[in-house]
Amino acid sequence: MLELPRLQVGSPIPFRCDFDVHRGRQKDLILSSPESFAGLPAILEPTTNALVSTLADFLTRKLPHRRAARLAGLLLFTGVDANTAAWREDLARRLASEQQSDGGWVDCEDTAWCSHVLGALGGDPENRRRGVAWVAAERSGDGWGYCRRDVPCIPITAQVHLLLPELRDHRSETWLREVWARDLSGPVRLSYKAAWYLLARGGAAEDTDLAKETVEYLIADQRADGGWGPWRDHPAASDCLSTGIAMWALVQQPHDAVTTEALVRAARWCEVHRLANGLFPTHYIEEGSAWVHLGWAAALRSLEPSTGQG
Repeated sequence: MLELPRLQVGSPIPFRCDFDVHRGRQKDLILSSPESFAGLPAILEPTTNALVSTLADFLTRKLPHRRAARLAGLLLFTGVDANTAAWREDLARRLASEQQSDGGWVDCEDTAWCSHVLGALGGDPENRRRGVAWVAAERSGDGWGYCRRDVPCIPITAQVHLLLPELRDHRSETWLREVWARDLSGPVRLSYKAAWYLLARGGAAEDTDLAKETVEYLIADQRADGGWGPWRDHPAASDCLSTGIAMWALVQQPHDAVTTEALVRAARWCEVHRLANGLFPTHYIEEGSAWVHLGWAAALRSLEPSTGQG
């Protein structure tokens, strides 16, 4: 397995990689300029390299736009600088060209990500405006599902709140709070739904008690290995989405020693489970790895003052 080179500040560099998981072959890719990674913890470097190379490969091979948009969005949330990203123009052009005449892409989730990424990349504001309008029109009752004919759900409503904040309103905030409160008191509580609720609530004062209870649930639901699964006793192993999004959500909340310890244990899970090529073992390897990358980066930044990690 190839050892990934350390980035040096300068011009874009060719990167020889051997983790083309779709065709199993090596190829030369061009990374974003190293300046776009400034501020990311050094330990993340192999994963950042791998994910940015994968995104460039997606664009070269014209893989489905929704995979490229989701990966780019997660990289941008992690802190990769869109202004210096070598793939900025190619991705913005691709997304704009595949926007439908009605303003949407595939569904509410996909359109929210595409609209958000286009805006972050400095695309035509009209494309984003049309995407937002399409999502608004596809609202399903008080929240959002995949389309207006679908039932609303916590993950998609939360993503709309997070990615298109102009669409959040009192009605959808109330729905999200009430539905998650019901789930939290039910027999099956999903960790990723807890995380989506925390990320989407936006610091609302009226649900402080619910947020505190949700943080306590997430920490109690952490597994002995430091990761998260759908729920603690689920037979599947700790997974990338559940672990990455839980870390990202916990970082956004007020910290105490218990939260800090949970983040330290989760960071260790990330370090232990990363593959030699920088990615993580999961089905959609780029998206799962990007979720871990995001959560890990957020946790290390949060922990740095008290632990010196990073």
